[in-house]
Amino acid sequence: MNTPFPIHCIAWQAGAPLLREMREAAGRLGLLTSNEVRDDELDEVSRHAFVISKRGQGIGYARMTPAGRIERMVVLLHENSTQIEAALIEVLQSYAKQIGLGKETVMDLKPTA
Repeated sequence: MNTPFPIHCIAWQAGAPLLREMREAAGRLGLLTSNEVRDDELDEVSRHAFVISKRGQGIGYARMTPAGRIERMVVLLHENSTQIEAALIEVLQSYAKQIGLGKETVMDLKPTA
């Protein structure tokens, strides 16, 4: 997927402050519930994908649980939101294939407005 933004796929420990910041921003905008904003037991064992703007701000986020579930996906009010969502899904699905999950990946996403 070609996107004008850097996309990263990392462990929670490698980017927890930025990942928390993006989830908190999504919560303030009503894009995630308070439960989805909070850290939980799946954070440390999940893979996290995020997109950074050219100014270095987090603009998109999703995580994939060890069971291959893509969840908590948000794009923080951006004109390229559809492209960013697709890129997040693609990078997590690619990671799933690398670790042998393949077609077991399931998306647990809210419909976009």
